[in-house]
Amino acid sequence: MNYYKQKIGTYPVFEWLETGILLCIAGGFLDAYTFVTRGGVFCNAQTSNLIFLTLGIASGDGTAALRYLIPVLLFIAGVFLSELCLHLARKKREEFRGHGFVLLGEIAVLVAVGFLPPSVPDMLVNALVSLAAAVQFDNFRKMEGKPFATAFCTGNMRTATEHAMHAAAERDRAAAKVTAKYALLICAFLCGVLAGYYASQAAGGYAAFIAAAILAAVFAGILLGERARRRLEEQQTERAEPSA
Repeated sequence: MNYYKQKIGTYPVFEWLETGILLCIAGGFLDAYTFVTRGGVFCNAQTSNLIFLTLGIASGDGTAALRYLIPVLLFIAGVFLSELCLHLARKKREEFRGHGFVLLGEIAVLVAVGFLPPSVPDMLVNALVSLAAAVQFDNFRKMEGKPFATAFCTGNMRTATEHAMHAAAERDRAAAKVTAKYALLICAFLCGVLAGYYASQAAGGYAAFIAAAILAAVFAGILLGERARRRLEEQQTERAEPSA
């Protein structure tokens, strides 16, 4: 309990390592989900979608390649909407609510995707999942004060390697701990990919409900952590007040 009390007073709950691990699992899961069930498109990795789009146009198969353009455009729209929500929340000094509402919106989108039948065009499903992935990617960009990404591993690998070098060259224990945390995030993403692959093979489109459940667990954890933080602040205020 002392461990979490210390963390509550140091970082907002949406920046905790535990939160990041669940979000990385969800990010990997969604990439595998759209790749397996919806035409080999990645909902998170827009670089690969742009490459596939360009190669398709270059090979003369531009019409088929357009399926890669839809998730890219919806990813951009998702980041825009996410930033708008966070901007409004910061103006009201309610950053927690901004993250919470955006997360609920992502869950709602994934639940809706889970109910869509296989007959619905892949473009529409990929667009919706990319929208949800963009919201998550944009909203959760820090892990205990360090930058990280829930949608892919490249940035996390670079940061982990940077801290690993400092840990080895300078015998920096703090850097070693940070390296270990990033290693956990990368492993969580890969576990999400595996889970998404097998779940999508077994349940098809309904596997989106599993991703929504993971994000629901994140929302519940953030909500409980925020309540604990406020309770702790109230206790500290009461102790600081002079007795009558």
